[in-house]
Amino acid sequence: MSYREILPHPALRAWVDRFWVREPEPAEPAAVGPVCILPDGCVDVLIGLDAGAVHVVGTMTEALHVDAQWVSTAAVRFRPGAAAALLGVAAHELTDRRVPLAELGRRWLSPRALEAGSPSAAVRVLEQSLLARLGEAELQPAVLRTVALCFGSEAPSVEGLAQEVGWSRQRLTRVLLDEVGLSAKQLLRVGRLQRAVDQLQRRPSTNLAQAAVGLGYFDQAHMCRDFRELVGLSPSAVRAAARTIFPIRSLLAGA
Repeated sequence: MSYREILPHPALRAWVDRFWVREPEPAEPAAVGPVCILPDGCVDVLIGLDAGAVHVVGTMTEALHVDAQWVSTAAVRFRPGAAAALLGVAAHELTDRRVPLAELGRRWLSPRALEAGSPSAAVRVLEQSLLARLGEAELQPAVLRTVALCFGSEAPSVEGLAQEVGWSRQRLTRVLLDEVGLSAKQLLRVGRLQRAVDQLQRRPSTNLAQAAVGLGYFDQAHMCRDFRELVGLSPSAVRAAARTIFPIRSLLAGA
């Protein structure tokens, strides 16, 4: 499988983390075994060129384990909190769902995307379609600030998040559900998981007990429980799967 990520146009970088394309190699079997996709707080729009269909994949509350069928795909991965305004739907309506874009009643994606012939060409059409919509949507700075804190190395508590943005806990959770698709508690867990997977894979010799405390878990047992609930695997298993389980490092770096 050929997989590539593409930086968005500068005008889209507050909205889009990456465009990505996936193409099967000529001698590659269609089915390549199970793949684990970590929850990351993002919403993706996938253009399946082989099937001629466009789907929206909502924010996930736990990892997705799938038997991958590698087909020609072009996609955009929105930054957490950025997709709802452009898609015209509350993010919680998409959480843990895969929905045909047509069901959302949005016609902003040019039909030329499905006729592009290659994933790279489809990305160019997708990018132009998004650029044309920028004047119709607006990001909420408080949401972006909250997301950055949740994915940062010193993530606060839910109460700390509310104080940082000057909202009540109830309002914070309500807005995050609408804009991100997760509650504040869920988003903090996802951000911590992403940081943990990144650190464990970058530093495979790190002691798990020490890593857990440094990452904000109460102890190693707490980290193991979170991994089991969010990924279905132990920290050791995720650490050993660096070639098949990937954190979204651009979110951690604030890129």
